[in-house]
Amino acid sequence: FPVTIRADKNEALLFDMALETAMRLREMYALEVGQIDLKARTIFLDKSKNGHKRQVPISSVLFKILTGALEGKSENELLFPFWNGTEDLQLVTNRLSHLFADRFEKAGCGELRFHDLRHEATSRIYERTQLSDLEVASITGHKNLRMLQRYANLRASTLVYKLS
Repeated sequence: FPVTIRADKNEALLFDMALETAMRLREMYALEVGQIDLKARTIFLDKSKNGHKRQVPISSVLFKILTGALEGKSENELLFPFWNGTEDLQLVTNRLSHLFADRFEKAGCGELRFHDLRHEATSRIYERTQLSDLEVASITGHKNLRMLQRYANLRASTLVYKLS
């Protein structure tokens, strides 16, 4: 008996954005529309966890989704309705983490947490590109390259085929 999970459009966008960008949950729900530049295909983050500003590329998949999601929104409007702009950020993060934990539990993925989507997205960047660790860190916002070593190991398995 399959379970149907109904996520609203904002939850779906947050989920897709996490998988396509490797952005942190707080970086996404605090986004203003003006930080998204569809022409340049980038998202400008000026409020990252480590205090550094960065630009995140928009994939072709996310581009299609964002094109529709941005219709009718003004530059200084928040992309997502999860935060009112003044509420404590940690409370919002906890609330969203619990919301997605509940969704994942109902979908039969009880061990999955929202932050795991960031790990998955980072792994995908390594698997699908030949970007250097420094370039990947500039996308993901990892301040310490040692944090990326667990992902860089994924690429080692592909080296076997290149050596043959």
